[in-house]
Amino acid sequence: MKYVVYLLGFLWIAAGAIAILYSDDYKAFFKGLMTRLDRMYLAMIPAIFGLLLLLAASSTTHRWFIGLLGILGIIKSVLIYFNPWGIFEISKTWMEGLSERGVRLVGIIALVLGTVVISWIQ
Repeated sequence: MKYVVYLLGFLWIAAGAIAILYSDDYKAFFKGLMTRLDRMYLAMIPAIFGLLLLLAASSTTHRWFIGLLGILGIIKSVLIYFNPWGIFEISKTWMEGLSERGVRLVGIIALVLGTVVISWIQ
């Protein structure tokens, strides 16, 4: 299961680095992704990542935090799928209105999160 945590951590680091370096392209990519894909398919992405994090949490030193990230990913997928109170449209509008510095901040958070997850592997 360590390899799953390595994979997810490196994906977070790569996504964060791309968001920092190519913020306009990153924002355009996610805007296109949110408009082209059906909500059901978009909901599968955080559900898979959340389930993988839950399964791989036992191979880290801070199981509770990795498990919490997995639970949050599953909750996110449920919210995307059922879309209560129009949360999906609100988050899509928020992402479209995000400035370049905001996208870079999201990238920094993803970069730090990926580094932390990798450093906690046993």
